[in-house]
Amino acid sequence: MEALIKLAEKIENKELRKKVIDYINDKKLKNPHFEKYKREDLKKAGSYFSVGSSSLGPVERDVVHHTTVLTHMVIQVAKIMEAGYGIKLDMDSLIAASICHDIMKAAEYNRDENGELEPTGISLDHTVLGTAELYARGFPEEVIHIVASHAGEAGTTPPRSFEAVIFHELDSLASIVEYYAIAYSKFNEKIKEMIEKQSEKLGE
Repeated sequence: MEALIKLAEKIENKELRKKVIDYINDKKLKNPHFEKYKREDLKKAGSYFSVGSSSLGPVERDVVHHTTVLTHMVIQVAKIMEAGYGIKLDMDSLIAASICHDIMKAAEYNRDENGELEPTGISLDHTVLGTAELYARGFPEEVIHIVASHAGEAGTTPPRSFEAVIFHELDSLASIVEYYAIAYSKFNEKIKEMIEKQSEKLGE
């Protein structure tokens, strides 16, 4: 969580910076109908995800780690795009949206007593819920649009600004790399365990 707050401090607009930090720290959902759902502590927040038709199956994502890596990517790529194509990007909105885009995954999954992720049963996915929360908290339209459209053209709200397009593409790229890095690591661990067990049997 401290990593997200440190990134939020890069937002130049004081009002927007405060909104983002409040959103990070405030676990309460604005709509009273959703108060029954507990928002997991962001330090423990995770979710299951997969990429395309991979046969490796779903893996567990660390929400804060994904968000931190992605936000650093967004900042660097935005600077390159501005320099390379002579466009002016709304860096504050990009940073704010990047930090906020997956926070509501903490309301989709909670940790049980064993530390395992379990669905809360909430009827809205993190994108819809996050969009609603940002609207209720008075975030600027551009930030809300970037978050609402981060699923890309296949989503209910397609990206319609340079900032939204850049964010969607980088989120997709980060997710693909993250997925295979985690999946192959787990796969190699399983192979190692199988070899160790087989070695133990042969040694008996």
